[in-house]
Amino acid sequence: MSSPPPPQGTGVTEDEAALYDRQIRLWGLEAQNRMRSAHIVVVTLSGVATEVIKNVVLAGIGKLTIVDAGIVLEEDLSASFFFRADDVGQPRISDAPLQRIQQLNPHVGIQGVAHEGVPSHKALQELRPNVVIVTSGTKEELVQWNDACRSADAMFFASAAQGMGGFVFCDLGALTYATERPSPDDPSEKVLKRFEQTFVPLSESLKAPWSFRPSPGLIATLAQWAIMQDTTPPSTLNDYEQALETHASDIMSSKNAKTASVFRRRDAKTFYAHFAKATYDAVTRRSTASFAPTCAILGGFVAQAVLNALGQREEPVVNWCILDAAMGSADIHLLGPASMAQPTAL
Repeated sequence: MSSPPPPQGTGVTEDEAALYDRQIRLWGLEAQNRMRSAHIVVVTLSGVATEVIKNVVLAGIGKLTIVDAGIVLEEDLSASFFFRADDVGQPRISDAPLQRIQQLNPHVGIQGVAHEGVPSHKALQELRPNVVIVTSGTKEELVQWNDACRSADAMFFASAAQGMGGFVFCDLGALTYATERPSPDDPSEKVLKRFEQTFVPLSESLKAPWSFRPSPGLIATLAQWAIMQDTTPPSTLNDYEQALETHASDIMSSKNAKTASVFRRRDAKTFYAHFAKATYDAVTRRSTASFAPTCAILGGFVAQAVLNALGQREEPVVNWCILDAAMGSADIHLLGPASMAQPTAL
């Protein structure tokens, strides 16, 4: 089937109409135009970021800015396919990686910014992003990024791979979206209905009481963040594993979560040992090395969530996802006030 010409007055060229034909048929021209005008900022060109970038650039976003002041290490080559062996020792946002990203889609504006740390709220506002995706950092850094995104009216995603697992957190502000629901007149028919879903920033999410059974990955992620706050970081893998168990126990106690319930399908000791081995370098030396298959899953998940939010189509993730590839699970946890549990019909 040939692609129809773009409707008059949409700003979409014939080349773009042909390139994004399947997406336009799926999401509609209005959603595609929202993506086409969107500016996405990705912080740290990690393995997860690589997969996110591939998907959103191919989908036809308007502009991509990569914020990264680091250099390419050999360990980056396993999961970041925009890097080559010749890039080792060069800036992560040097011309070669950026050109490889550009080759995915010439219609997308690509730029790199060599910035380290969290920018000021004013600096982020000047970038005017629609979405910011942070793929590394401590809890404090992620909270600061989230707060800066709130001030810039930008949606915020945080994600990182942790061996065969990983996490995704999102704060999309007050998101309006449309999705199909059964018609009240004829349940066999579907009609498009609009909703508004509210979100909370990471800082508020972490303070919320738990009314669900948490997954081991959520407990371990929060314990990992607690270790990164410790004044004396663990000097050995064994010390790190013990600290992980101690912090995890404290977290479960503070949230009234029982170990037997959290680890109902896993051996806690074995889980902590595997998690510690997978994340030790990330905690002790801020390594960005990661397992490529995990990055592919997480990055694909984040990219789809970003495109859904930009296009304002389909239900968003509310507001945590914990991937456990070893168990073949991806648990969604709502960490926030009860008002987030149900979207508001418009």
